[in-house]
Amino acid sequence: MQLDTSAQSKSSLAAQSVSSRSTAATSNTFLSTAIEKGYKASVLMWQIDGETGNRMSAQFSGVVVSADGLILSAAHVVMPGNTYKVMYADGRDCIAKGLGRVTIPPNYMVPDAAMLKITGDGPWPYTEMGWSSSLTIGQPCISIAYPESLAQRKPLVRYGKISSLKNEYGFVESTCVMEPGDSGGPLFDLNGRVIGIHSGIQIPEDVNYEVPVDTYRKYWSALLQPKDYQALPEELSTIAVDPLKQPSFKNAVASIEKVAAQLESALKGTVLHIKSKVNGSDQQIAGTVLSLKGLRTSKGLSTSKAGFIILSKSSMIGLDPVARDTRGREIKLRVVARYRGDDLALLLPEKDPGGEFQGAAFRFGEGLSGTISEGFSEKQLGTFLVSLRADSISRMGVLGSVHVNLPNATSYGYMGASTEMKDDQLRIKFVSPNHAAALAGLKAGDILSTINGVELADELDFMKAVGKHQAGDTIQVGLVSEGKQMIKPVVLQYPPIRPGNHPAELFAGGKSLRRDGFSDVYIQDASIRANECGGPVYDLNGNLIGINIARLSRTSTVVLPLNTVLKYVKGLDIK
Repeated sequence: MQLDTSAQSKSSLAAQSVSSRSTAATSNTFLSTAIEKGYKASVLMWQIDGETGNRMSAQFSGVVVSADGLILSAAHVVMPGNTYKVMYADGRDCIAKGLGRVTIPPNYMVPDAAMLKITGDGPWPYTEMGWSSSLTIGQPCISIAYPESLAQRKPLVRYGKISSLKNEYGFVESTCVMEPGDSGGPLFDLNGRVIGIHSGIQIPEDVNYEVPVDTYRKYWSALLQPKDYQALPEELSTIAVDPLKQPSFKNAVASIEKVAAQLESALKGTVLHIKSKVNGSDQQIAGTVLSLKGLRTSKGLSTSKAGFIILSKSSMIGLDPVARDTRGREIKLRVVARYRGDDLALLLPEKDPGGEFQGAAFRFGEGLSGTISEGFSEKQLGTFLVSLRADSISRMGVLGSVHVNLPNATSYGYMGASTEMKDDQLRIKFVSPNHAAALAGLKAGDILSTINGVELADELDFMKAVGKHQAGDTIQVGLVSEGKQMIKPVVLQYPPIRPGNHPAELFAGGKSLRRDGFSDVYIQDASIRANECGGPVYDLNGNLIGINIARLSRTSTVVLPLNTVLKYVKGLDIK
């Protein structure tokens, strides 16, 4: 499907220098090659009972660095002699035993180095180790590990730079974002070699601690022994000199940033700021302007007078939405459709906003190479992405994971009531104040009979009937209260938020309230705040690939793919 272009934006994008685009493309090729090397060796792990195989710990990460199955990881997640399940991204499983571990009291934070060994026969997929001694400030790097928030059997790719060669604790620092679950995972150079192992973080997203790979080289012989070292081992191994000259990527990094800036300038009109009232409170979110010219809907050619439609995050769009464009003009909007499964809202102006605003929509898609992609594959992991923001400069990121399903871990419908069987009747036992059941007038002692017309025999029926719904859904509850039979509508809420004190929970902007319950989405590592979701995501060629629909965690922003968006848009009969 062809998208519209305009002469002004075409010339703007065409003005991008051939050399900048060529250098940026070369950098993405280096990145793809390095990811291919590292992806196959980056593993997910957790401790298991050696006899029963039962899981006994939280997940963590590692990297296999030899064909016979030696694994580098972090000491704070590994103990000598313990048994661990090891899972490769290609689906194969195996078992490893903890070898040496070096941590120094009293805080047991440094140097945080540990090794494991796969017990089965090899050869095992692996990647080579690099040299942290040859790193330079600003050098690009790649993380391939398993953040806990995603709970996936495939790793998440992230891109960053080396920001410190040795901090006060002896760690290398990088801007590759980490969170729990990533501990022990590898940091790679653009040759696909391990240069560090993930250890810890601070609250700022660009402060991430890496165990230098030379620490493993230095204590290699000691780490091969299943010992818990609480002082630095005396036995040292020789560290050779890096045989590869690190290529300079300064020009590539500068070119990527230059192309991103040019895209932002040419396509800024495709992102809006939207404000509205949600549950009585002022909310703001971004919106993406999508041209409809030439787009066929299921009813035929679109007849929308505006010539465009606005996409945004449904759960953050409430009453009386108003859009503000990049020139500061405000336009009242109306919601024409909501799709709860993907938290997508489609909006139009209440009246014709005039040619200038319409022109912003027609500038959408400027410089597109011709057709809309049907979607990304794993071969395209590491593709550079540009996310436009309504009130700030664009954010860079990379495609980290594709075709991800995120179940309703935090977005399920919460009623705020517990039940019990009493006198062979299902009754409400407790109602939490100010939550869905209480707001609907349900009380302790009420007898429950149905939900949405389906009879309830016991507590399990109740949990199943409520559990199939998302926050924001309205269910019809049949009950007997004070001897009167009635049906009451209950608007389900989000489950109570239990904030944590871990640095991974304290990043700027925080998580989206609706951040899961999505199927077949992409994940990128751009630092998009919760109230900046809804904006467009482009690749470096100006191709729209989707919209940012949620901030899941410190490491992960959820992208709703363009082909999913178009499925909804093309199903409308917009007037």
